[in-house]
Amino acid sequence: MPTPVLDIPPKRAKNAGPVLNQTRPAASNSKMVPPTPQLNKAGWMRVLLFRIRQTGRIVLPLLVILMVFAVAFGAMKLPWATPVMEKDNPPAKESLAVELVTARPNSLLVPEDVRKSLGIHKGNVDQIAVAEKPGRTRPLVMPGSTALDPARLVRVRVRFAPAEVLEIGKIDDPHSSPGNIPPLRRERQAGDPVKKGDLLAVLSSIDVGNKKNDLFDALSQLRLNEKILERAEAQAAALPEVFLLNARHNVQADRNAVSRAENTLRTWAIPEEDIQAVRDEVKNTSGGQDKRAKEKDRLKQWARVELKARDDGFIIEQNIALHETVVDNTTNLFQIAKVDPLIVLAAAAEDDLPALQDLKSQTQNSIGWTVRTVGAKPIFGLIDDIGYLIDPNQHTAVVRGHIPNPKGLLRAGQFVTATVDLLPPKDVVEVPISAVVEDGKDSIVFVQADAKRPIYTMRRVQVTNRFEQTAYVRSAPVTKDEELAPGEDRQPSLPTEPLREGERVLTAGALELKTALANELSETAKPEEPKAL
Repeated sequence: MPTPVLDIPPKRAKNAGPVLNQTRPAASNSKMVPPTPQLNKAGWMRVLLFRIRQTGRIVLPLLVILMVFAVAFGAMKLPWATPVMEKDNPPAKESLAVELVTARPNSLLVPEDVRKSLGIHKGNVDQIAVAEKPGRTRPLVMPGSTALDPARLVRVRVRFAPAEVLEIGKIDDPHSSPGNIPPLRRERQAGDPVKKGDLLAVLSSIDVGNKKNDLFDALSQLRLNEKILERAEAQAAALPEVFLLNARHNVQADRNAVSRAENTLRTWAIPEEDIQAVRDEVKNTSGGQDKRAKEKDRLKQWARVELKARDDGFIIEQNIALHETVVDNTTNLFQIAKVDPLIVLAAAAEDDLPALQDLKSQTQNSIGWTVRTVGAKPIFGLIDDIGYLIDPNQHTAVVRGHIPNPKGLLRAGQFVTATVDLLPPKDVVEVPISAVVEDGKDSIVFVQADAKRPIYTMRRVQVTNRFEQTAYVRSAPVTKDEELAPGEDRQPSLPTEPLREGERVLTAGALELKTALANELSETAKPEEPKAL
């Protein structure tokens, strides 16, 4: 049986793929044996190189991408890159060279060098303050606004209707006619100042004219009946008694008619000079012919009513126009406000109300305050009333008072701040604000019991008031219920104690000493390690 011969393939072009040599079966009548492919050493190398090249086309770009990301994010350092020097960890802050005083709880003995480094000892003097009773008042600043006094508003109305507006009072307007002599005039309007007696408007009312005419007729009839009675009494012996009685009755009836007409006019706020003008008209009337000739002109003149300002102030409301007919006698045609004094309404926090009440009782209901606003100097006024109702949203009460405003420079509705000097509270002492260390929960001071020994004891205190330079600290004993700070649900490790008058408190380095004391206490509380056998 013939052996298959492995032909050597011809040389291929560069980068061509490997080709397997196949055997060619020889022609024979014997049974055919399938060819078995075989590779020589050179063929296996070509196949291996081909597979390496195919794999490298995929793997190599992936490796390059991974290296770029690694270099970008610092996960890998390039061999040629300059090594970055790692930052040395900063040395731990050295603890203060203070000594825990075991004989006194929460006390530290601070050497002189430490006191100098912390600023406690300056210029051979320790920064110590003595707790004292407050020697000055504390300001209570309340926001508020000005307002008009409702009791000082003048409402100008007419008590008769209907009435036609014939004229509106006018004033000089130098702004619209600068340099004109005399200046142009314009109608009054809201915001203009008025003086007592200034003309506001002129109305025409037929009812007023008729009532003045009734008064004229009553006065004329009274004048006639008084002459008849006078002549009848002169001839009383010759006249029947009933005639005299009738004459007297007529005079009395005329007087009643005169009084009724005058009272109606006065009720309508008709000026006395207008009523007197009717009386004078009766005296000047000579005969009936003259009366009939002037009756029409008098009625037109008597229907004229002038509205004048009853007091000084500013017009804050105007509800009429020229040739308008007023049909409602309850309408405010003008409203004039007296602006001196002005009311001040301020909001006081409910926590400050007890102090205000104490001040009110001690000053015999005469509490002064200073009101400040933009564009004006501080103004001193008095508080009239402290509101009883509390606003449930703002938790404030309304404090009502007044301030003088003689020139009318202040306006109603202006924002103001009212300051009241409250008396210092009882059972407190005053210390510098720098002596108190606060962390939002506790208020700490360091107390020096002996002025000759640099031993400072940490004490938890209760601050009642804080100011720019000082603070008020409670000096009265604290009950167990009051030892808990707001938000605490259990008893604190350091109880709250009072700070009494005359005690010495540290005003510098308190925060550092608090930290040093905490470190010393934590070191003391560590359990000792068991000794090795």
